[in-house]
Amino acid sequence: MSTSLTAVQQIEYDALVKAEYHSRGFLLRDTVRMKYDVVGAYVNFRKVNQVISVPTAYLQSVVIQDPGYTTETATLQKYTTPTAVDSVQELTVNFDTKMENALLVAEAMGRRSDQIIINALSADLGSTIVNGGTNFTYVKYTQMMQFFENHGVPLGDRFVAMSASMFQSLLQAQEFTSTFYTQNRVLDRAMVREYLGFNLVIIPQMTEGGLPYNTGTGVQTAIAWHKMSTGMGIGHDFRTEIHYLPRETSWLINGVFSAGSVVIDDRGTLGIDCVITNI
Repeated sequence: MSTSLTAVQQIEYDALVKAEYHSRGFLLRDTVRMKYDVVGAYVNFRKVNQVISVPTAYLQSVVIQDPGYTTETATLQKYTTPTAVDSVQELTVNFDTKMENALLVAEAMGRRSDQIIINALSADLGSTIVNGGTNFTYVKYTQMMQFFENHGVPLGDRFVAMSASMFQSLLQAQEFTSTFYTQNRVLDRAMVREYLGFNLVIIPQMTEGGLPYNTGTGVQTAIAWHKMSTGMGIGHDFRTEIHYLPRETSWLINGVFSAGSVVIDDRGTLGIDCVITNI
């Protein structure tokens, strides 16, 4: 019997690559007003204020009102996500490294897209609900609803972005989960996406930053907004490119886009400060 066969035993690897868990991004792309194919370094979003009806006597001259048109400007920034694969080294593995890297690049662009919107919203909140020493509670949820109703924000297209910790805290409120309080059985599919007029978006932890978080105080801010309150401009649309580099004998995999976001009307944005104890 040969006793040296173990020296040449084959090591078998499957062709499936397990990617690290992370957000695939683009969670917020459809939650704001979008402008595509922007030419230039800036994009303007226009806003009109209000006029009011006033009592007027017969034959009385009317006083013309100016509704007040204004603009909010988003600055477009270029973003890239370059990585490379050596063309020779690629032959040493049994999976398509270019495909795997291209997928990672696309997901990185998606997360950056979300972060651009989060940064714009957090920089111009119409108001903020104080943390009160608690995580996200049902009381804060109703205060959020009150803010939007007070400002006449349309019921459709309201969104709230929260962390998993905030969501877990909110699920402890019986008003949120018990059918005694709600008849629409929001937990039937094991996830909540709409409740009391708000579409819930759970933002995972992201290397790009995620929701605003103060490490000193342990306070993280959830953000609520209406779709028309915030705009995002796209110049160079999201694209993944693969090019061969002869000098480096490598494949360059790169993601390229340019985008910017801005709050158009801060009366449609709100921050909810929460004390996070279990990130």
